[in-house]
Amino acid sequence: MAWLVHRMVSFAVCAGLFLIFFAGSWTDIFRSGPELAERAYTAEKYEKALELYQEAQTRNPDSDTLAYNLGNTLYKLGRFDEAAGQFGKILEKESPALTPRAVYNTGNTLFQMGRQTQNQEFLKQALEAYKQSIFLDPDDEDPKYNYELTRRLLKEQQQQQQNQQNQEDKKKDDRQQQSQQNQEKKKEDEQQKQQQAQQQPAKMTKEEAERILNALMRMEKEMQQKEKDTKRATTRSRGPDW
Repeated sequence: MAWLVHRMVSFAVCAGLFLIFFAGSWTDIFRSGPELAERAYTAEKYEKALELYQEAQTRNPDSDTLAYNLGNTLYKLGRFDEAAGQFGKILEKESPALTPRAVYNTGNTLFQMGRQTQNQEFLKQALEAYKQSIFLDPDDEDPKYNYELTRRLLKEQQQQQQNQQNQEDKKKDDRQQQSQQNQEKKKEDEQQKQQQAQQQPAKMTKEEAERILNALMRMEKEMQQKEKDTKRATTRSRGPDW
């Protein structure tokens, strides 16, 4: 990763040299801003360089060099989306002098965006940018190296995504299985309660108990009365014993 950043630094220096070479055709007011911006960039004062480059770009909005250097500065500040926009201005014009470097730096910018956001689409776009950079300059080893680095990162992210999906699927299956087991256990418990309720004698109410008790008491009185009546009848039927 640090190697990629180093590459961006070297590109920014090249952009500054490119700017100085063509500065002679500008007026003094246009010359001072970009030169001061390049000095600030070289001194790693990126916020100041950004301010100066933006000011210069408002005065000369069609400058590919300013767009390129501004893109490098935004990259250094971690404002990758804006950096890609500046490089895109150059690619739209198909500037012969800066297109190869703009394509390569676009790849670097997309790589950083994909790495930070875990967005695989950015990494896929970075691969395409590096492919184009290799096509434009087959002898340059940097885009080849970065292409392989991006390909590996994309593969890692895809593997992590697949592992995460597998874990989520397993958790979902476990929850469904647990829910099914809970439902089956609940059903078994209800069946056991019903069986136990059928085996136990039904509880009688207070009124039913009183009716049964009163009936037993009447039956006992009737039996006692019958015994008394039987004794009286036996006594009356006895005759003389001589």
